[in-house]
Amino acid sequence: MKSFTTANLYLYRLLHTIQVLLTTEAVDMKHILLITAWMPLSALAADLDTVYFYQTPTPELASTHSSQAYTNPLPAPDTSNLEPDGTPKNTQAGASTEAASRAYGRYSVPFTAKRVSAAVTSAVSSDSNAYLSASFPYSAIGKLTFQVGGISAHCSASVILKSVIVTAAHCMQDYGAGADRFDSHVFRPASYEGSSPYGEWTPLAAVWPNTWTKGTEVGSGSAVDNDLAVMILAKNASGQFISDLVGGHLNYGWNNYSFINSKRTGNIWTAAVTTLGYPGLLDEGAIMQRSDGPSYLTTIADAHQIYQGSTFTGGSSGGPWVVNFGYENPSFSDGSGVGHKAKANVVIGVTSWGSADPNQPKDNYSSQFTQNKRYPKADYGGFGAGNIAALLNTACSKKPRGSTQTFKQLGYCDQ
Repeated sequence: MKSFTTANLYLYRLLHTIQVLLTTEAVDMKHILLITAWMPLSALAADLDTVYFYQTPTPELASTHSSQAYTNPLPAPDTSNLEPDGTPKNTQAGASTEAASRAYGRYSVPFTAKRVSAAVTSAVSSDSNAYLSASFPYSAIGKLTFQVGGISAHCSASVILKSVIVTAAHCMQDYGAGADRFDSHVFRPASYEGSSPYGEWTPLAAVWPNTWTKGTEVGSGSAVDNDLAVMILAKNASGQFISDLVGGHLNYGWNNYSFINSKRTGNIWTAAVTTLGYPGLLDEGAIMQRSDGPSYLTTIADAHQIYQGSTFTGGSSGGPWVVNFGYENPSFSDGSGVGHKAKANVVIGVTSWGSADPNQPKDNYSSQFTQNKRYPKADYGGFGAGNIAALLNTACSKKPRGSTQTFKQLGYCDQ
């Protein structure tokens, strides 16, 4: 009989126990976490991220609207000598639903241009202050609430596939926390002063980098390579996906889609980026906020980062950084056009951290959605390149409890 190493024995016992549990009716996320808690991390394959499955939260938690803005607890690194990146890139940028890269013109200066209009919605009255945030593409962004030690907290998140949202890893668990994770996540798209015009959506599964779980990320303090997570949402009681109700979903990009480096930008990588979320120090986190401006690429202790000026604070964590944000393009004539890398509403990062003092210097940072040391491949299952694609591929390749088909086969991950 073949002998087992210690790691193999742990792995065998883990898989056997999970197999037994999954044949019972009353298995939930807590059971799985209890099993993995005693298993040495060295026994896990280094290239595997764990998908966590959820039970439906209790009605009391699902109906809770009052929450504290959650802030990345890791210390902010020193950015006093931070410089933007001007190094040429050797990776191909891309975006979901776009076969070839095609917002800037030959002048090589980034911009965002959309028709001044809003999608029509019946979710709220047209004379309500909440109308704009309930219209697409704003409606694909919302507040993500969860429990931290019995206290209700919130981050921000956005819909990027049929029934998939993206947020920050630090909204799932503290850095290096192992088996200790936050629970009772509920997503409320277009939340406005406590209202949820499109209902409350609970997760079926979530995945984030195991390097975050183990505390082995590349970087320093809060500046790390992979502060991101994806979550697959359950259908509502009517059997609808979330994007069916909110008017669609945003797209996502990788390898810094829409960034441009030219002599007119000072030979540094920059893009026109719209950032959205629910920062706790602005309207007490009750109303979605929007920030627009140039964003730049940089590295901090080898961690790939994007930075911008912003008033955003805790609670905006996990909110999308979007290029080419807007409802629709105008009708073009006489040779006019959209420019290059002009795919609409492409999420290229999520809010991760800012300086410890929220009043100055008013900065905001995101992990780049890109190929890096942890996620080096140019393609992960057809979802694109780098960290964002790898997490989507991992989550969408799993089967919901009781199903013989994967989330992707069931349509949850449609683009």
